[in-house]
Amino acid sequence: MQKVIGLAGHIDHGKTALVKALTGVDTDRLEEEKRRGVTIDIGIAFYSDDVTFIDVPGHEKFIKNMVTGVSTVDAAMLVIAADDGIMPQTREHLDILHILGIRKILVALNKSDLVEADWLDLVSEEIDSYLTDRGYPNTKIIPVSAVTGQGVENLRTALDETIAGIKNQDRQGVFRLPIDRVFSVKGFGTVVTGTVLSHELRKGQSVELFPQESTFPVRGLQSHHQDVDKVKFGDRGAINLGGASVEELGRGAFLGSPGMFQTGPIWVAQMSVLPHWKRPVKEADRVHVHIGTGKREARVHLLEANQCDPGQTMLAQFFFEEPVSAGFKEKMVIRFLSPEETLGGAELLWAVDHRLKKQDKHLLILKTLETDHLPDLVNAAMAFFERPLNRREIARYLSVAESKIHALLQKPEDYKSHQDRYIRQSLFASSLDQFQQVLEKYHQQEPLGKGLPREQITDLGQANREFIMASALSAGILKNQGDLWQLSGHQGTLDQGDEEAKRRIVRIFNESNFSSPGLDELKESLDTQEYTVLQWMIQHKDLVRIDKDFYLLNSQVEFFIGAVQDWFRANPELTVAQVREIIPSTRKYILPMLNYAERKGLLLRDGDVRRWVGEEL
Repeated sequence: MQKVIGLAGHIDHGKTALVKALTGVDTDRLEEEKRRGVTIDIGIAFYSDDVTFIDVPGHEKFIKNMVTGVSTVDAAMLVIAADDGIMPQTREHLDILHILGIRKILVALNKSDLVEADWLDLVSEEIDSYLTDRGYPNTKIIPVSAVTGQGVENLRTALDETIAGIKNQDRQGVFRLPIDRVFSVKGFGTVVTGTVLSHELRKGQSVELFPQESTFPVRGLQSHHQDVDKVKFGDRGAINLGGASVEELGRGAFLGSPGMFQTGPIWVAQMSVLPHWKRPVKEADRVHVHIGTGKREARVHLLEANQCDPGQTMLAQFFFEEPVSAGFKEKMVIRFLSPEETLGGAELLWAVDHRLKKQDKHLLILKTLETDHLPDLVNAAMAFFERPLNRREIARYLSVAESKIHALLQKPEDYKSHQDRYIRQSLFASSLDQFQQVLEKYHQQEPLGKGLPREQITDLGQANREFIMASALSAGILKNQGDLWQLSGHQGTLDQGDEEAKRRIVRIFNESNFSSPGLDELKESLDTQEYTVLQWMIQHKDLVRIDKDFYLLNSQVEFFIGAVQDWFRANPELTVAQVREIIPSTRKYILPMLNYAERKGLLLRDGDVRRWVGEEL
């Protein structure tokens, strides 16, 4: 596995010179850097086949480039000049390393040849005390001189021990590479470089540019100046992108597995203010934010108080001026707007579409995200977003491959699935129980009722309601007629008064002689109870819909079919006029009855006559 070591420290303390002493490479590649003797942008050198140095600027004006350089490192070498000791950028660089979660560091006490031994001991003690106070106890401090070579081998030994202790592991399974350089190569096109933070990328695959959300084919790959078929977790990679222009790419963007990272202008995060920062962060403060290799401006909305004091951690929302892409739990550095100084950091959680209130119930869910236990994180994501999610959406919210959560979602005791979407089983069970209770009460009060519209069954959000009802319908728990819903086992029963109403309706249809009145006409002649019974009879097939508003009793339909069968036992064909001989009705009603028999597959029209095509007579 490739490992990346970042250089940090105050300007003119000798970071670039030490890299050259260790690797033979001068990382100051820009003409201005060579002319001024000052590192302006990040530089790359290879310490070994599997270890890369990233040299960063030490001047306060180039903190943005410094953050770019150390945002993807596994460990850091903090360079301090023995004749200067701890300086402003020493402090700020160390703060940034701490904020980004870089816990493995060693100190190269450079220019040790310029001071007396007593001074060297004094400076070493000061550095050790300072590092201990800032959360880096027992850090190795190696006196060295990049000019004379004194102590270089000791530094190399300490570096090798630090490198051997790096145990990084790719837990995500999705590719990601923050872009730190973009350039054009004649004959090849646009090339970007960066450190692979997770998974791998192969030549010929497609990769997405975030936050632009454009997709490009990978034409070629290099690592350590060698052509390769793939770059993997930890590698320094150079990627030749097909169809991309230098203008649309740039530092601050990153390449990732298509569709697997969140993008949005509003993010919820866990924010921390440095203990030694001089003032609290207040509600609606504007700040500079460094994410990966990019710099943004944002407004802070605090979710647990009106200010976040030095040394305090709390949930917050960041409102960016433009959409930002990031991974779940991605760390970022926060700097005061003016003058620009590092005040703290934050861990981005999820992009959201609205401002949360301080008493929002979702804050309790966000408080549970400190764990790295994937089953707990999946459950938290499902609870926070409160809607059915497909597997890809859940994977994107957690920045992991779908394969890593597939088995978790197959546990029916935890999640309910329907058409490749999932909700928590606890939500499904409680909501379905509520649906059933509402419908049971309705059926008791309205035994002949046709059902309730979904909005009257629950005030649950639309997405969850539709998921649960569709799943219950599929499982045979609920049934529906249009937008009216019932319990599937419900069968309305008629009481004595209903039975009397049913007898009157039957009498009306029998007396109509196959010329029954339409529903609108019946509604005017029946009272409310009788019309309810009429609807019940339609629902239970006692009344059969022949055509539009034309219904017959089921017994009348059976009589009609039987009469037609008897006719065809003696005759090969049947005309409308002949039907009138066997059914006492008019053409207005006989034609729909014949059409009904055709739809049922009993008759076939042949010109002006019908022939029997049903079962053999």
